[in-house]
Order: sequence, then structure tokens, then C-alpha cells
Amino acid sequence: MATIEEVKSELMQAAGSGGQAITQARAASESMDRMIAQLQVVAHGTNHPKVAEAVARAQQCQQQLAQAVILAQAATQAAHDYVAVLG
Repeated sequence: MATIEEVKSELMQAAGSGGQAITQARAASESMDRMIAQLQVVAHGTNHPKVAEAVARAQQCQQQLAQAVILAQAATQAAHDYVAVLG
């Protein structure tokens, strides 16, 4: 059976992984921002449905990345909260 200190250490490592996931999701969201901007420039010159689809899908991806950040933050906070409970 793990000691409290070992459990706390593992929780902090898990929280650190959550922090990394948050950073990566934010970076991916910024990449999607650039993609959307580029697609909108292209879309300005054309009304092709595939360009509109690409913009819509990229925006959907960005929304899901934002949701992923929120969930990862909540998971990380829960891990920190449990460390506090353990003392």
C-alpha cells in the first residue's frame, strides 16, 4: 500500500501532466486561430462550399479544444484539492 506522501507525489505528477495538456490544447487552439484566419482569407475570394466547410470544422475544433482546456483545468484542480485533503 502506498504512503500518503507517495499518493500526494503521484497526484502532483498527474496535475503536472494536466498542466502540460492545457498548454498543448491552448497551442493547438492558437494554430486553429491561424488556420481559420487563413481559410477566411481564401473564403473571401470564393464561395465554394468546401472552404465554408473547412472554416466551420476548424471553428468546431477550436470550440472542442476550449472545452478540453476547461475539463483539464477541472481535473488538475481536483487533483490539487485531493492533495490538500491529504494534508
